[in-house]
Amino acid sequence: MGGRRATKRARAQQPRAGARYGWRGVVLIVVTTAIVLFVGVVEAPRVVRQVWSLIGVHQVEAHAETIRRASAESGVDANLLAAVMYAESRGNVGAVSSADALGLFQLMPSSASDAAKRLRLPEPTRAELLSDAELNTRLAAAHLAWLLRNEGPDLERVMVAYNAGRTKLARWIRAAGSYAAWRTENAARSETLAYAQQVLEFRDRFIERGVIEPRPIPASTPTPSAPTENTAPADN
Repeated sequence: MGGRRATKRARAQQPRAGARYGWRGVVLIVVTTAIVLFVGVVEAPRVVRQVWSLIGVHQVEAHAETIRRASAESGVDANLLAAVMYAESRGNVGAVSSADALGLFQLMPSSASDAAKRLRLPEPTRAELLSDAELNTRLAAAHLAWLLRNEGPDLERVMVAYNAGRTKLARWIRAAGSYAAWRTENAARSETLAYAQQVLEFRDRFIERGVIEPRPIPASTPTPSAPTENTAPADN
């Protein structure tokens, strides 16, 4: 967030499996090796990507309660929050990027400070942003709510602003003449635009899974009761 390049963030967020996921990482290394042996070298990369993606989804879903509380406080869709967390850190509380973006939502210190002021919270420390999942999520939700007010309702544009920063987005829009023009010019080459689109795809995936925000159970239609046979004696 705040002008970070997506590629730098992605590289920064790939620590060793064991360090990132603890014992799960060790298990995954074993599973990955087994996949390579079982499906072969050609198919293994695709299968491994799917496995690691699913692990990231589960890591995010482990924060479901925290996400729901931040959603209720901020008004930001819980599944969108989950998608941003997935894109930014795969649910890794201690993630740090090369641009020094911190924690679950890869918050830049300046953005975290501004969000804390909006919530009337003390200015967060670096250590808190890297250890307090609840705080990092609340600050990110407050920041997203602010972006929705200022860049919405187009969620793609909001996520571009989250990734690149509002200042840079404003400069791009001025140069192109409009957001739509900038989007058309950069549809095939913008990493930031690709990031925004991926977040929205992740949001749809979390909606389908129904873990972050369980789907309401549709009310069942009452089954009409069969007419009962009148067993009373007939009048003569």
